This record gives sequence, C-alpha cells and structure tokens, in this order.
Amino acid sequence: MNILTFTTLWPNAEQPNFGVFVKHRVAALAKLDGVNVRVVAPVPYSPKAGRLLPRAVLTRLPEHWRQLAGVPEQEVIDGLPTFHPRYLVTPKVGMSFYGNWMARGAFETVRRLHAEKPFDLPIDLIDAHYAYPDGYAAVLLGERLKIPVFITARGTDINLFSRMPLIRPKIVKALSRAAGIIAVSEALKTRMVELGIPAEKIAVIRNGINREVFRPRDRNEARRRLGLDPEDRILLTVAALVPVKGIDRLIEAMALLTRAQRENRRHENQLKLFAIGEGSERRALESQISNLKLGSCVRLVGAKPQSELADWYSAADLFCLASHREGCPNVLIEAMACGLPVVAANVGGVAELISSPNRGHLVSPPTAENFEVEIRAALSAVRKSEDVTSFGNAPSWSEVAAEVKSYFAANGNFAKD
Repeated sequence: MNILTFTTLWPNAEQPNFGVFVKHRVAALAKLDGVNVRVVAPVPYSPKAGRLLPRAVLTRLPEHWRQLAGVPEQEVIDGLPTFHPRYLVTPKVGMSFYGNWMARGAFETVRRLHAEKPFDLPIDLIDAHYAYPDGYAAVLLGERLKIPVFITARGTDINLFSRMPLIRPKIVKALSRAAGIIAVSEALKTRMVELGIPAEKIAVIRNGINREVFRPRDRNEARRRLGLDPEDRILLTVAALVPVKGIDRLIEAMALLTRAQRENRRHENQLKLFAIGEGSERRALESQISNLKLGSCVRLVGAKPQSELADWYSAADLFCLASHREGCPNVLIEAMACGLPVVAANVGGVAELISSPNRGHLVSPPTAENFEVEIRAALSAVRKSEDVTSFGNAPSWSEVAAEVKSYFAANGNFAKD
C-alpha cells in the first residue's frame, strides 16, 4: 500500500512540535508491513530573508512568517521523506481560494512522486488530514491524477469552517468526493452527517498515545526533575497560546480561586497554574496575568517536547482544558494515561473521553466561573490513579495505525500487501 500523506499539520525544521499527533499516526502507519509512506506538507509562501525583502521589512513580519521562510523544500521527519511545496496565502482574506491555491502549488510535487516513481510508487491513495483546505486540495489533486483520497477530519475544520458560507460547500464537496472519511470523535461524525455525508462513509478512529511515554510516574520525583515545590497544588494546561484554547478563562478562574482563598483566610498550599505552549496570544495573556496580579501563581512556561510532557502530567494535581472547540484532544488522553484527573470544557469529543466522574469533570458552559467551581470540586475529590488510567479510549499509535490501514484496504482496490 503506497500512501501519500497530504497535510499542513506536519512538523518541519522550524516548527518541530507542530502537528505531532498527525506525525505519530503516519509514522506508526509507515511501520506496518506492506506500507510505504511519503509526505507532502505544503507551507504558505513567505519571502526568504535577505533575498526579496529588505531586512527592515523582514524584521516586522510576524515570527510565524519568518519561520516559514526557513522551512526547507525537502527534509526527513522521523524517517519519512517530506516535501514542502509553497502555496499562496493571503492572511485574513481569500480563505475560499486556499484549497485551489494549495492544490496548484503542490501539483508538480505530487505528480512527480506519482509518475516518476522515485520511491517505489505510484501512489495508491492520498491520506489527507484536515478537511479544508488540505482535504479539498487533496481531492482536486486526486481527481486530476486519478488517485483515491481519504480525509481525516480533526476538529476546527468541521466545527468552525463548515459554518462559513463560502467554505461549507467546499468542505461538503471534498467529503462527498473522498473515497472515505475518518473522524477522530463521534461528535465530528455527527456534525458531518448533519452536512449531508452518509454515516456509513465515516469511520471513527480516535487518536492514540505512546504508552511507553505516557504512563503514571512518581509525582515527587517528577516535581524534583522539574524544580517544582513538592507542597504546591498544581494545575496544568497544555495548549497553543491562541484564542480558541481559552487559556484566558483559566487565568480568570485562577483569579477567582485565589481571591476566595484570601477572603476565607485559608491556610492551604499555594495553588499554581502552569501553561505549556506557545502562540500569538502570549503578550495578551502576560498582560492579563499582570493586571490580575497573578504573577506568583500563573506561569507561561513555553512549548515543551513530548518527551518532557509525561513528567509535567505526573507532577500536576489536575489537568485543565478550556478550549472553545475540540475534536479529540490528545492532551486529555495523555494526561489521563498518566493518572492525572482532568477538568475540561464540554466541547466536541471531550465528553467521549471523560465518560466517568472518576476521570474528571466536564465544564458546561465553559465560563471562568464554572471552571472555578469544577476545579475546586476536582481538587477536593479523592481518586486513585488507576481509576483515571483504566479507560478504553487510549489505544497505542500502532493500534490506531492498524485500524486505519484496515479501513483503507476495505474501501478501495488499491491495497498491496
């Protein structure tokens, strides 16, 4: 089975932690017998430093765009040959053209991989991640090159983009013309059925985890390695610092919790919130922390590699996720696999993961005030680590990959074992 993965949700030399959940599934798929994978991960066009724009202009570009300029045309990610064709993006406008522009920018790369057969191809199928613009572009490429396309829907692509009048018909077109569809949660499948996609065309295959990494560890030892106070009560969130992740809600909840603690003159161990991640909202969140006088108990610690996250999960008392939208958030699965109870906004497929009070609390509606109530309740609850970890929604990535391969094989005549 010769597979071309097509997605913008993919790491690169400038952004090594980007799209790791897609990378894990694809890398596991590539390890299965009879599977050969190559990756085309388009990136938006950005002028290269020192070549097309004066330095004074380049230094004013957002960091994200400066990073994109440094992404190589070809590289190897976890042993997978990866190609980065450029495509046009006009920020904040023209989103309805992104799929066409992406297909146009990637066509020559995909055609060459398919026709010139440098890697024992031609391509049997395109494995596209994210319905728009990635899945839409993949369908255009697949139809032109006569390659079946499978689309994995992951969250915002369906929960948000499908509500945009100019984007919705393109998403429906892509899903309708795809050979098959994978949803990472039942909630996403339900939403796609509401768009008119037949339920029998959609398979629900949730994300997996690396069980060797994400497992319960000694809390005191984890805190020692991270330099954390063994007496503090620690809240943890892992999310990009972007508006959709709702970290401002957690900061507001912290203000309410600390205010109540002061007013009641409680002599409890200090409550602290650590936010792991990076993004465009850092300055706004830093200002919020300063204005609320929470500098001593809220820390934005930046992005961390997955290899370090298990220690953070094990060191914390409670994991919090305040997102406005979600598909199947891997951070919840990872946290619970490490024995950490969770408090999370009841959005998307979250309720499918927190299906028992033993695993955590759902917040609905997910306001700062409701987070304060649920955090307080969760910190007061007595749970055993095994109660949190003993749930059936945490398959390994190899198990997920085997299910994906079976779905591909069952829905096309291209499989080669």
